[in-house]
Amino acid sequence: MEQRLDTSKGWCCDGRTWVEHAQKDGHCCQPEGQKLEDLPVEGQRKARQRVAQGKSA
Repeated sequence: MEQRLDTSKGWCCDGRTWVEHAQKDGHCCQPEGQKLEDLPVEGQRKARQRVAQGKSA
């Protein structure tokens, strides 16, 4: 069963969503609300790959 990524609070620099980081690690490497385009190149690549897959890691 597919799970949708919750991007409502933005992205973290490693390509995970802000919500995923908050739930797993309790913090994110970037402030809440970062757009995918604001991520470092490697983070953008990972995030776009995850969006294309349409599910969380």
